[in-house]
Amino acid sequence: MTEENTRVAGRFGDIQKPAFFSLIFAHAVNGMAGGFFVSLTPTIKEEFGLSLTMLGVIMAIRSLSSSAPQVFFGWLTDRYPSQWWLVATPLIVGPFRTAIGFATGFWSLAAMLSIGSFGAACFHPAAAVRAHGISKERRGLVMSFYVAAGRLGHGCGPIVAISLVSVLGLKGLIWATSLYFVSMAVLKKFPPEAGAEAPAGKKGEEENPETQSGTWRPLALLYIINIFRNMVMLNLYAFIPLYFASRGGSLWTGGGALTVLLASGAAGGIIGGWLSDRIGRKSVILSTALLLIPTYLLFLNTGGVLQFAVMIPLGLLLHSAMGVSVAYAQELMPNRPALAASLMQGGNWFISGFTLVGMGALGDCLGLQTALQVLVVLICLESGFALILPGRKKIKPETIISNV
Repeated sequence: MTEENTRVAGRFGDIQKPAFFSLIFAHAVNGMAGGFFVSLTPTIKEEFGLSLTMLGVIMAIRSLSSSAPQVFFGWLTDRYPSQWWLVATPLIVGPFRTAIGFATGFWSLAAMLSIGSFGAACFHPAAAVRAHGISKERRGLVMSFYVAAGRLGHGCGPIVAISLVSVLGLKGLIWATSLYFVSMAVLKKFPPEAGAEAPAGKKGEEENPETQSGTWRPLALLYIINIFRNMVMLNLYAFIPLYFASRGGSLWTGGGALTVLLASGAAGGIIGGWLSDRIGRKSVILSTALLLIPTYLLFLNTGGVLQFAVMIPLGLLLHSAMGVSVAYAQELMPNRPALAASLMQGGNWFISGFTLVGMGALGDCLGLQTALQVLVVLICLESGFALILPGRKKIKPETIISNV
């Protein structure tokens, strides 16, 4: 362990602070690219003459490229641990996801975004397993900070993208690549270390016999719950800028709405993780799903300043269980933390991504206002499965001897 990562007791318990902040920063920068394309879709739609269905296809391809390989990369990360799974990915994500201004049409846009998203698929399992190892006492909180950083970065993406494009045009977005070189340097200087638990796939099982039986049912339910919530998230991320544009809003209105949703989501993720360490993972997952139903309906049936205000609790509730679900899955699979994280983060985003094409086609036929109503059904289904998700006793952390 490096000197910078020495565990120090105090307010933050056993959290490795330099590694923690480098990982948080890197995830924020990685997530930022997710906000570039979607915030610019009204401009890209006009620039390239694309329909909502075609935009939905591009975003589905992008989503599948960043999610489907995550399970494979999770397996590789567990089997062949190396910091380069984490450190090298900004060099793929940055250039390809900021070069969209140099695209010539549908296929080149899809290719650029797919290659960049493939790099993001490699980043997430490697980063999640290091977030898992940063603290044993406060994993729910740490994982939620990690997830929240991605949401906050995603929320900053529209601000960065629209600022650059407003001044320099679509090609000016390439300047955002510099952030990814900084991210790589920070990760290299303060490398987060993978957790040392269960290196042979046995220790975690001996310490927690619950992993031997009754694992797959809650894991399957957790997977299904995440699929429904991620379908809602993914479609809101993709179509909120276009939704506000269809109602007469500017590029800044749509981008600002996405930023509000994601920034409040970052706060929601932290709050959810903090609560889950105290009242349990299931309690947070279930309560936020139930509260999400009336909040989302209120969002769709208001307008103006009130609609923007409703996006704050919408973002809080929508994202509060993201880190909680990852922490829960890693507790169910203590000797495979990267694979567990990739199942929650990538495996179900893969399935959710297919809905983007349908939402785009429905938006072309009926308008986005009507199309987005469908997401209420998905939230109701999520709530139903969350009701039968088993609760889980809190695992007592190991005693940590701190170096003061």
